[in-house]
Amino acid sequence: MIELYDQISKLRNILEKLSSYVLYVSTEKNIEDILLQTIDICLELTTSDGATIYLKEMIENEEKLVIKATKNQSVNFEFYLGYSLPINSISLAGYVASNRKPVVINNTLSLPENHEYRQFKFFDRSLHYITINTITVPIFDYTNSVIGVLQVVNKKAKPQLKLEENNAHLFTIDYTDNDARIILAISALLGIILDRIWLYQKNDQLITNTQKMLSNIFDSVKKSILTLNDIMLTGQQKFIEYLQAEKRKKVLEFKEGLELCKKQIELSKVTETIITVCYLSIETSDNKVSNIFYEVLSSEIRIYDIPVMVKENEYVLLLYNVDLIKAKMIAKRIERKMIEKANSQNYNFSFKTKWSFYEIKPSEEKTLEEICEGLKSTGAEL
Repeated sequence: MIELYDQISKLRNILEKLSSYVLYVSTEKNIEDILLQTIDICLELTTSDGATIYLKEMIENEEKLVIKATKNQSVNFEFYLGYSLPINSISLAGYVASNRKPVVINNTLSLPENHEYRQFKFFDRSLHYITINTITVPIFDYTNSVIGVLQVVNKKAKPQLKLEENNAHLFTIDYTDNDARIILAISALLGIILDRIWLYQKNDQLITNTQKMLSNIFDSVKKSILTLNDIMLTGQQKFIEYLQAEKRKKVLEFKEGLELCKKQIELSKVTETIITVCYLSIETSDNKVSNIFYEVLSSEIRIYDIPVMVKENEYVLLLYNVDLIKAKMIAKRIERKMIEKANSQNYNFSFKTKWSFYEIKPSEEKTLEEICEGLKSTGAEL
């Protein structure tokens, strides 16, 4: 009865630890942490002295098994992290990977010299260690392809024992069928978890690469548009500078100014840039107001903004890449500067301005003449 109770307690303990392991690796995304947790659970549930996980990798165009995680409670086997083995019968891990079947050996010392796979001697000699028994199983992905090998060595009579060359055969005991089933179950779960993480990483990388590609394409197109825009603006600016240099004045006559405004509007549709048309009427009896207005314009609008005199004291300003809000701010600034300049020159006169605004979007269908007629009739004081 006591023996049955002990067996039930051991089984419950195994199930609890396996459940904790399953919950952990099912939510963890860091492969290194998952491998280390797998090593620990294998050592604990089988009372093994050492455990190693090999994963397949391409090395110099050859597929090999690489030690990705390992732990030994008696010697420092972690020295061999990153060590690679060919996938063939020279090593037990290579044999298991190439033959796709698990191997349980409970007495390696009894194996004949010419057995199918040779194992342990290199590692044992370098570490002054001796491998007595082992469970070595393949790790499969969801397509049933081998992606690695899980191996435990030297099942100990007591977990805390430290094995040495001269006592290993005394303190190790045989692996049981339950041990083999536990290691097979852990390797099956590990294969599914690794395969899922690699798939997510591949998809994430694919998404990242696509985003980078689209970003590069967008940047390239953006630079091309900006370059084209700069070329157009530079050409247009030179044209305006030439025209104004010829005329020797800032404000253009109605006919030639109107033609230049139309060219500006056509350009804005190509570059998809907004333009605001400002219609200004100045009520004054002093001719000096026009001169002050011209002086202010020379500093308050840009070289590619177009001022046109419709008739005496009536003007149209075409402001490129300026919306309604900015256009009204510019208009207020022009008025303020006119007053400041008049005061600084001790001019004594009065004037009243009426402004109206129209924002031309790239999809605008109205002609400039229609816009100006509408603005003329809706002028209002600022």
